[in-house]
Amino acid sequence: MTSRERILAAIEMTGPDRAPIHHYIFPGAFLDHGEKLRELLDRYPDDFGNAGPLANYEQSKRQGPARDQVVEHRDAWGTLWRRSSEYTTGEVKEPAIPSWDIWPDYQFPATPGPEHFERFAAEVARRHPEEFVFVGGGGLFQHIQNLRGPENFFYDLGEDRQELHELCERLVEYYLPSIRAYVAAGVDCVTWGDDWGTQTAMLCRPETWRRIFKPHYQRMFDAVKEGGAKIWTHSDGWILEILPDLVEMGVNVINPQHPCMGTRRVGELIGGKVCVRTDIDRQGVIPFGTPAEVRAAVEEVMEVFGSHQGGVLLHGEIGPGVPWENIEALYRAFYECGRYR
Repeated sequence: MTSRERILAAIEMTGPDRAPIHHYIFPGAFLDHGEKLRELLDRYPDDFGNAGPLANYEQSKRQGPARDQVVEHRDAWGTLWRRSSEYTTGEVKEPAIPSWDIWPDYQFPATPGPEHFERFAAEVARRHPEEFVFVGGGGLFQHIQNLRGPENFFYDLGEDRQELHELCERLVEYYLPSIRAYVAAGVDCVTWGDDWGTQTAMLCRPETWRRIFKPHYQRMFDAVKEGGAKIWTHSDGWILEILPDLVEMGVNVINPQHPCMGTRRVGELIGGKVCVRTDIDRQGVIPFGTPAEVRAAVEEVMEVFGSHQGGVLLHGEIGPGVPWENIEALYRAFYECGRYR
């Protein structure tokens, strides 16, 4: 099987030869382990391509060994970010829309022109049929936090501000032309990464999520489905209550932080109904467990999510401070344990 065939078979649950593997390695982990971590990618290649991890490797080389610097940058939306030099995401220092007073005059960044999508279509044609091609669909819940600042955003939710509804609507209208153009260009999958949960509960009531955000996500998901591509969502934190909503909305791949909700509990809700991109416990097992515990965690997700002739994409995030023996154990287990029952 090619990597693309393997990934599609896992998503569609039609019997891939093994579970596809998807790596994510922070630049800080490359600062810890250097060249030998890059070489490990050659031994255990990413079915989605090594380009992403290798880009972080190159970024770590440009950064050098200094790890105590604070970096600030302003993004295309006007938000000022502050982060450590290890290339963490960071935090919002100055939101782009600190007050709704500026909302009537606030300008979104320019959207890509036709030439961008023509180049993208040519790139998809070059990478198919061997590679699975995906692209981001645009943030909503988390992106609005960044635009408003988290404190302002949660006040907006509590007060049910009309401007919040207007911002959601305007963002979806901004994203939809690009989503449709990417799908028309032949992309396999459109992804969303919005963190809806804390460690123990959702960041808003499930009813609030369903009332304010779900209809807007559904509009974007429908545009993907109409073009025949797959839908992929990610959220950190506890989102147990809305997992059935995501299945009902037509999502094909869910990447939940299942350890904080209970891996088996999540499996009871959505196992066999949707493909799960795993999140091997990056708060406990990967950084602080033993290699045997790392392997056991991989075996568990294969048992819980991967017993449906597919249904699992193996993934575990490697951040700064993860012991070398645990990284090796994780990637070895992906290959040795990643067979479907």
